[in-house]
Amino acid sequence: MHDDLDERDVVRPVVIDSPKRLLLLVPRVSATKIEWMLPVISMRSGETTRRAAARYLRRAAHFPALRISPLIGRLPRRDAPNGTQYVVVVRPAAGGWPVFIRSALALEARWWTTDALRAERVLVDPVQLLDFMDGYWEGWLPDEEISLE
Repeated sequence: MHDDLDERDVVRPVVIDSPKRLLLLVPRVSATKIEWMLPVISMRSGETTRRAAARYLRRAAHFPALRISPLIGRLPRRDAPNGTQYVVVVRPAAGGWPVFIRSALALEARWWTTDALRAERVLVDPVQLLDFMDGYWEGWLPDEEISLE
């Protein structure tokens, strides 16, 4: 994470494998716990959430063509009282992801189902992610920006 993220809004992409209902998470390890999280990408001034996610995934992580869902989750940043974090769902533009996608995001990244995360009582950041993804998978969330508070 960069120092310039202090008060800036961030976007957190959920890279998914739709047919298998998998999401790709990255571990954050501390002395007392392991928490699985979404990447955190700073948004440039005037940049949309979708553009910020695409910029990072295409340029920094070298992802192939991708699609970003019109569903956007919005919640305050815990680490920056004036900042907002946006959760966007990302899938391949066509077919499935190439095999290298997991390691392109992070060497330690892992595919999870929401059921496995719940069953193993895994800590997830943001905590609202599991309900958000279940709503996405089941189709009961609207294709628009919604609050996750």
